[in-house]
Order: sequence, then structure tokens, then C-alpha cells
Amino acid sequence: MFAPSPRAACDGALGTVDERWRESFLDLAYMLRSQPKMASPIKKSRGGAPPTGSERRLVAAANPASRATKLDPLKKRVTIADLARALGMDKSSVSLALRDSPRISEATRNRVRRAATEQNYSPNWAAKQLAGSSERAIGLVMPATFECLVHPPVASTTQALARLTAPRGLTLNLIASEQLDASDEPTLPLHADGLLVWGDVPAASALRFSAAYARPAIVLDPHHPSYARYPGNALRIQNREGARTVVKHLIERGARHLTFVQYVFDHLGHVERWRGTRETWLKHAAPETLEKIAHQDLTDADLKRIAGRANAAIFCSNDRSAMQVWHRLQRLGIAVPGDVKLAGFDGDEYGALVGLTTAQFDSEGLAEKAFDAILELIAHGKTSIVDVGVPVVLRTGATS
Repeated sequence: MFAPSPRAACDGALGTVDERWRESFLDLAYMLRSQPKMASPIKKSRGGAPPTGSERRLVAAANPASRATKLDPLKKRVTIADLARALGMDKSSVSLALRDSPRISEATRNRVRRAATEQNYSPNWAAKQLAGSSERAIGLVMPATFECLVHPPVASTTQALARLTAPRGLTLNLIASEQLDASDEPTLPLHADGLLVWGDVPAASALRFSAAYARPAIVLDPHHPSYARYPGNALRIQNREGARTVVKHLIERGARHLTFVQYVFDHLGHVERWRGTRETWLKHAAPETLEKIAHQDLTDADLKRIAGRANAAIFCSNDRSAMQVWHRLQRLGIAVPGDVKLAGFDGDEYGALVGLTTAQFDSEGLAEKAFDAILELIAHGKTSIVDVGVPVVLRTGATS
């Protein structure tokens, strides 16, 4: 048995309706039953007469928006490659021109800008530059994982930089050093006028990054082994001088035997701290009263042996190592500073909790010098090498 058609079913239901409305109701009911549900473009006032089929057709004709229309596809975003094809240039030259690089002639830069405007090429950073904004953005380049931010000196310097951005009208952007791939060609826009590079990014990467994006760069605390003979701009923490200050303090406190515990061996800063320690100690004591032990090789037996000496002291190459040694000495029942004097380097807040004697560099001062130097390079395009030392001061505590 076949079911009645939608129109036939409506015919039966409307048998008692006035004949003059019959046709319009049939049209409307048939449309609703045979089409997917949709919002009706016609509003019916309460108590008003329903529109006829002809009335509905007149309203639809007068309101094209009520008819189903095909949306225009989104326009494709104009890329640097599109501009390069239109201008008959290579992509890298167009990219440099948009970044106002001096490696591209002024006439070419103007031509590229005009084309970018005409083609509606306006990524955020390019739009900002073309608008002539006076605000400067500084990029802080770190390894992609930003793992170095767990180290107190890095965190304190980054926080100091962040605090100084607003008063100086700057923006600080964290940038992963891996943004530049092995091809030496930029793959992403760089939202920065100048670069500050933290010192665990290899020297070759720092130089390549700066050259590829045509931005001046300054390395902060260059301590990766590749910076041993770095020819570029740098702000160097005075690690050797800081170690000398700590050693002099321990000698003044009566230390006659010194053990230097080196936490990291592939860190130029820790290497310099050992050199400063050795140079200063040997000016006041015999070589046999000085020893160096790697942190990972330091045993409980070593700690007991050191504590058995009269007037012994331990100088760790950073506060992390010093705090671990402090906990071990406490566990072994060795008094600090009664049995062994203890000092570290970096001045982090963890060491401050137990009153650790340490060498501390001025993170605010480093941030100030960094911004002063990079803004000078940006403003005047100086080519002279920036090589500034950041002083380290002694923070005397209860452990010495």
C-alpha cells in the first residue's frame, strides 16, 4: 500500500478550509514537507492572514538575499613568492626589501613597497613597518625548547628585559633559534628590529640568523663552547673577576684548603670561573692546597675527606651545585661553615634561602646594557663590535 503524496495528504487535511486560501496553503505545506528545514525569510504577524503562493513569490523576487546564493571563494593571500614573480625578482631580495635592508637599493625597496601595497600584501609586521611606526621590537633568541629559562640567571635576565620594555617603548618577542632552517633562508617573518641572543645558542647559528634576516645581534653571556673566539657583538658576564672576588673572600675568612667543584665543563662561564679561582688562590697558597672535582664525581667520601682538613672551603661553579652540596653536607652531619665553608656563583633565590655566599651579576644592569647597545646598533647601523663586560659582585652569606 502506497502512502499518499505530501500534497494529497495536505488536500485531505484542508478539506474544510475556505477555497480562496486553499491553493496557498497547499503550496506552503508542500514546500515545507519536501524541502530541508530552514529559517523562513517571511515573518507572519500574530493573527494575520497567511500569504498566498503568489505573494511569497513576489517577496522572494524583491529580496534576492532570501534565495540560495553561492558564496565567493576566499581570495588567496598574496605571498612573497607572488610579489617576486610580479616584480621579476627572487624571493630573498623581495624579503630583504620589505625589511628595509640596506643590502637592497632604496629605489628597489620603494618599488617593492609600492607593489606590496598594490597587491594588498600586508602581513602584520610588514604593515607595521610600512606604516612607519616608531615602536621597536627586540627579539630574544633562545633554543626552541626554551629550556634555558629554568636556570635562574636566564630567568632573571629575561624578567629584567620584560620589565624594561614598556618604559622604553619596546616590545620583547621570544624567538626560537630553529626558526632559521639549514638552507640559510628565512622561512618565517621576523618580528624584530634587533636581536638579543642567549649564550647557549651556538655562535654559527647566531651569525647565520643575524645575516639571513639582516638584523643586528648581540649575544648575552656567550658561554656555548663555540664562542671561544667569537668575532661578533657580546655582553659578557665577568666570570673570572667574580670568581676572584669569591676566592679572596674565602681566604679572608681563613680558608687554607680549597676544593673547586665544577658543575658544567662545556660552559665557557664555568671554565672562566675555574681560571679565576686558580689564578687567585695560587697567589696566596701552595698548589697542593687546591683541587678541582667534577660535580658528578664528588662522593660522600670526598666530602668527609675535605671536611677533615683544617680550614677547608668548597667553591662550586654555580649555585645549583652549591645547594646540592649543602644538602649532602647536612645529611652527613658536616657543619657549614663550622667544618667547611661553602660558596657558589650566580646569586639565585634558592641559595638565598640558606644564606649561601655567592657571586651575583646584575641582571637589571645586563638588561639595561643590552637594550642600550642594540638600540644604538638599530638607530645608527654601527658596525663597530660591542664587547662589554657585566660586573659581578659578592653576596656574603651565612655559609662562609
